[in-house]
Amino acid sequence: MKRIAILTCLKACQVCTGASCLSAWNERSRGFSRYRGEEVQLCAFFHCNGCGIPPLYDRGIREKLDRLASLEVDTVHVGICARAEQKDHQLCPTISALWEELERRGIQVLEGTH
Repeated sequence: MKRIAILTCLKACQVCTGASCLSAWNERSRGFSRYRGEEVQLCAFFHCNGCGIPPLYDRGIREKLDRLASLEVDTVHVGICARAEQKDHQLCPTISALWEELERRGIQVLEGTH
């Protein structure tokens, strides 16, 4: 069984309930349509710890990454908020650094939830 997590932007949490991500997950639509007909489990829904702190120097982020590893998460889907919160709609530098670290740990990272 595949084990999935969702990563979102902390700044976006000021206005986001996560409802669209979870709706897409429950319906296996949009970014999660690839899992239709498969046995998959949503294991975590987590946020970055904000802008300005390099993720690998953030004890809380390291704990989150270790927890994902202990849960044997296969894939992390990055929410659209990782771009939407950026003025130029580029991928947030904090999320980019997390993406690289997740891949270094053997976890696949995909962009898109809803």
